[in-house]
Amino acid sequence: MSYSKIILGLNIFHADSSACLVIDGELVAAIEEERINRIKHYSGFPSKAIKECLILGNIKENEITDIAINTKPLSNLIPKGIHYLKNISFKENFAKKRFLKKKNIHKTINKYLDLNKKVKFHYIEHHLAHIASAFYPSKFKKANGLSIDGSGDFVSFAYAECENNKIKIKNRKYFPHSLGIFYHAMTQFLGFKNYGDEYKIMGLAAYGKPIYFEKIKINLFKDGPNLFNLNLDYFNHHKKDFKYIADDNLEIDQIFSSNLKKLFTNNINDKDFRENFACSVQKVYEFFFKKIINNVLEKNFSKNIVFSGGCALNSSANKFITDKNNMLENIFINFAPGDNGGALGAAFIVAANYNLNLINIKSPYLGKKFNKNEIIEILKNDKFNNKLSNKFFDSDDELFKTASKYLAEGKVIGWFQDRMEFGPRALGNRSILADPRNSDMKNIINKKIKRRESFRPFAPSILEEFQSEWFEGNFLNPYMSSLATVKKEKRKIIPAVTHVDNTARLQTVNKEDNSKFSGLLTHFYKLTKVPILLNTSFNENEPIVNKPEEALECILRTDMDAIFINNFLIEKI
Repeated sequence: MSYSKIILGLNIFHADSSACLVIDGELVAAIEEERINRIKHYSGFPSKAIKECLILGNIKENEITDIAINTKPLSNLIPKGIHYLKNISFKENFAKKRFLKKKNIHKTINKYLDLNKKVKFHYIEHHLAHIASAFYPSKFKKANGLSIDGSGDFVSFAYAECENNKIKIKNRKYFPHSLGIFYHAMTQFLGFKNYGDEYKIMGLAAYGKPIYFEKIKINLFKDGPNLFNLNLDYFNHHKKDFKYIADDNLEIDQIFSSNLKKLFTNNINDKDFRENFACSVQKVYEFFFKKIINNVLEKNFSKNIVFSGGCALNSSANKFITDKNNMLENIFINFAPGDNGGALGAAFIVAANYNLNLINIKSPYLGKKFNKNEIIEILKNDKFNNKLSNKFFDSDDELFKTASKYLAEGKVIGWFQDRMEFGPRALGNRSILADPRNSDMKNIINKKIKRRESFRPFAPSILEEFQSEWFEGNFLNPYMSSLATVKKEKRKIIPAVTHVDNTARLQTVNKEDNSKFSGLLTHFYKLTKVPILLNTSFNENEPIVNKPEEALECILRTDMDAIFINNFLIEKI
């Protein structure tokens, strides 16, 4: 088959490296490199993800017409140049090395891929790609575009006017001032050292009180006419040779300076301090987030907003916009607002510039699926053959009835179906599921499988038509983008997914988006009168499982009760 435009979208040399494939405007595949190489938040070259996308699209390397990359190294040169001149180093300069690496991405790509000589390279500014990843799927004709993250192309915040398929960035906040880096630094300060651990602060914050709010805001930020400015005395990320994201191992130096330890001399391991500090950090972030949103609304450009960037994963803060329906008419946050989604945004911009009609850009189910024969062959492997039993259901109805019965009996199951999700959330195709009615279920899952901190909440997935019956507000949440308050009369019914502050990061599910997950929820509702399941990612301190082998290995090394892979029921012998 002949196509006019085959666009490969890439997020390279940035956290969560990824690839996507857009063929004549249709998004046919997207996958993060970590899902294949099993290195969490991998930031190197996504060679395996590219290969997988091409296989899924049935495309050869030399058929690619365009490559869209979510970085534009020569953008924002004036603020970059001023910063680097102030921090010039005669040693090996990490920032310079990283800049040159990004500037020469096309050479790296040519080393990995056998490309057609006519292929066009498109460098898309980081935050423009972020905003595009939300604006085009939103289908809004006109919207405010917002992107907030740590930093990309020397920018940490961007506001854009989005209209008639075009995005115009009107305002930027330049590095080193960054709400994302502030939050990351505070995460490190509490001892959560791994890249991407910010969600732990969000979970912990609900247990505390914001008693350090003023102390953090007054000392770590500077007053001024701008939306926010960091007091750099408390940070290291702007200094010479600071390593923020190094090659493919996410080596990150200590972001906060010794001044923060002098400001907070408390015992860092004290439970009350940790909870109150986390709560205060969250409230400080929300203070500036609200300031940004109010500033956007004052522009009177639109009552619609599309939001992306790594900070769009702060579902606690997002509640401010999703609850305020009198302020905003429509809100859209994509399923991959972080750097992985930059590959999508870059590809969408190139497709839009070619006036292609964008298709299938709202579905997160963009990875590989496995057929019955492939699963049978995997189960025959010596690793699994004498350790696991399996049963195949001829109908989905039988599958749903059995899985619902297991869940209602208190069993914890793996649910591995159809195409894998793209983005950080398990949305019903690579999920671990359980009964939300069991007040001890959070402890059971942590003991059996996840082995994670007890303060972290689990999310509920609910049939869309029941949302208003169980949760406050009416913001549809298909990607777990925001918190909602559990209705008072329902909290005792679903204690396993009701956080200590009575909120939940819910996912709304409908038949059109995910027929199998909707079918399971429907059967569970018929059995229990509860249209909700506890849903957490199918993994054990690793990237979400990609292949059936990884799911089977997970059940063998944990105490998970059963796995449903497509229509197979698999249990330990």
